[in-house]
Amino acid sequence: MKNTNLLAVLTLAATPAFLHAQTTSYSDVVGYSNVNASSGTVLIVPGFVKASAYSGSATISGQNLSATGLTTGALNTSNHSDRPNYPTHYVEITAGTYEGYSFDIASNTATQITAVGLPSELNGQTVSIVVRPHVTLDDLLAPGLADYTDAVNIINPDGSSTTRFYASNSWIAEDFATPAGHTVIYPGSGYTLSSGGVTLTLTGVVKATKTAVPLYAAAVNYVGPMNPGGNSRVNDLGIAPVLAPYTDGFNVASNDGNMQTTATYFSDGAGILDSGFSNLDPNATDNVTSNAGFTVSVSADGYWIMPSPLGN
Repeated sequence: MKNTNLLAVLTLAATPAFLHAQTTSYSDVVGYSNVNASSGTVLIVPGFVKASAYSGSATISGQNLSATGLTTGALNTSNHSDRPNYPTHYVEITAGTYEGYSFDIASNTATQITAVGLPSELNGQTVSIVVRPHVTLDDLLAPGLADYTDAVNIINPDGSSTTRFYASNSWIAEDFATPAGHTVIYPGSGYTLSSGGVTLTLTGVVKATKTAVPLYAAAVNYVGPMNPGGNSRVNDLGIAPVLAPYTDGFNVASNDGNMQTTATYFSDGAGILDSGFSNLDPNATDNVTSNAGFTVSVSADGYWIMPSPLGN
């Protein structure tokens, strides 16, 4: 799998009609990447997020965040019949201790967003937030995918897997009937694509903040850097602190369609170790391919706090 042709420009983030006000205006780095997915199975971690629908400051009360200028119900999962049982948007905290943590949105009123899983420590605090639509499988289509043959596989937090098959310019569930193009791919998380070889054109916004990527002990986690414009050095991933020393580790797989392990890494709690448990040279060029990822096994649930590729 090869990544080519990143185009990055500065543009003002647009505000969709159902969210009438953003408290601040700012420029996003947007662009595209062509990802050549080899015939066979490859691991893909989309490096872009979608443009913000809302940004500003919000005071947290329980699972609710204050907001202004919203259209009641615009973010409700139940109001989108084409996306049953999947959230359409998420709210991300963009500064402070919880920078990069994101939470699915359950519903909203004109002045309030109700999220899922907000930490109790944030109750009563005022935080900076951004609301974005989720990236879904329908955003990850490519010419040449074969109906009812080419498929993606997603690993769930409990270790089970979900398979989606390509069909008629969208995706369907394992029953080969239920529409599933709305299946969510969370920031920093990935999936495997099995195909005869295609080129995906990924588009969106380069993330300017940290990303908190959940790692689950019950699963082999498919994750990767949010860097659509170039390969990421293993030493720059910032993943060492979340890995149990000398126990937890991650494998980088080949991108030739065979998904063979090409390198294995561990942690001493502060830095990366190679497969022989020696400290990886600070100048080592070991890297993860752009818009690709690696598999991580951890002994306890935690969060990998990934730095922004923009260095912010």
